[in-house]
Amino acid sequence: ISSTSPCRHEAMSTFGQVFRVTTFGESHCKGVGAIVDGCPPCLALTEADIQPQLTRRRPGQSRLTTPRAEKDLVQILSGTEHGHTLGTPIGLFVPNEDQRPGDYKEMSDIPRPGHADFTYLIKYGNKASSGGGRSSARETIGRVAAGAIAEKWLRGTYGTEISCWVSSIGDVSLPESAVPRGEGGCLVGWTRAQVDEYGTLRMLRDPATFHRVGEAEVADADERRKANIDAEVAAEDAFLKLVGVHAGASAAGVAEAAKRGVAAAAAGAAEALRAMPCYEDWQGGVYTHDGAQLGEAELKGVDLASWRTDELLPLRCPHPPTACRMATLIRQVKVEKDSIGGGGGGVCTRVPAALG
Repeated sequence: ISSTSPCRHEAMSTFGQVFRVTTFGESHCKGVGAIVDGCPPCLALTEADIQPQLTRRRPGQSRLTTPRAEKDLVQILSGTEHGHTLGTPIGLFVPNEDQRPGDYKEMSDIPRPGHADFTYLIKYGNKASSGGGRSSARETIGRVAAGAIAEKWLRGTYGTEISCWVSSIGDVSLPESAVPRGEGGCLVGWTRAQVDEYGTLRMLRDPATFHRVGEAEVADADERRKANIDAEVAAEDAFLKLVGVHAGASAAGVAEAAKRGVAAAAAGAAEALRAMPCYEDWQGGVYTHDGAQLGEAELKGVDLASWRTDELLPLRCPHPPTACRMATLIRQVKVEKDSIGGGGGGVCTRVPAALG
């Protein structure tokens, strides 16, 4: 970095005062993690207390997330002995197993649109050439791991409970009226277990366009896996084509759609989507691509067993109609090789007064 670089020597990766967390690592280096300073001694703590939260944020859980394959297994390097904290700095480390710096060769000179690459370069005078570096979502691993330690201490000391959920993806938002409220209209939300259960959908696919290849059909495991991937891609393309035609006509308007010669196709797509089972919730409720729940009349004569796949979508939006719309939106965005952001909501209870 040149002497004229705008780089400032500030602790930009350190958070907190009494409970201080410093995160480290880049997207495609050997690993990421955190140093936690200020954790009280004698707190029972092992990797098993931290791992569940890292597993919840782990990539590759479904087709809706990044395909990067990481186990995200945490190691405690220091600060504990015999399963209890010593009161000294706790070192946490998670190896990067799926390191592919070569994937970003084309982006070493040209910043990615919508990413932090250019901002990082202007602010610090340089940037990691592979992946997002410190601006990658991998950086959040250190904060999640440190947060798991803080949460355990708060729960054991004050009975504090913390629960969060996905409240929006793009322009699809969870209705305020859907969030549970208690006495006096006080927001209570969902428990973490409910968020995980209610916010997971099962993918349904039309058996006319999708068939899972079994061992009896293709004996070789590798060939069978390839055949099933091809079948999923074809079924996904068929589904998104229907959604795209319907959405395109809706956006253009009937008159414009007619001019473009897609009115008939759009009408057919709308009719097909209106009663097409696309997702199933934890109670067996069946929904269309836009979150409309199908009743017994619409499902009469439908063999749901033939539509069910083993693919689960952990959106963690505990309102199935909204979760369905989110899932469809993400699927549409990913087929365009793009990504999309969103927002979250949450409730913390039994939080001690004057906690900084």
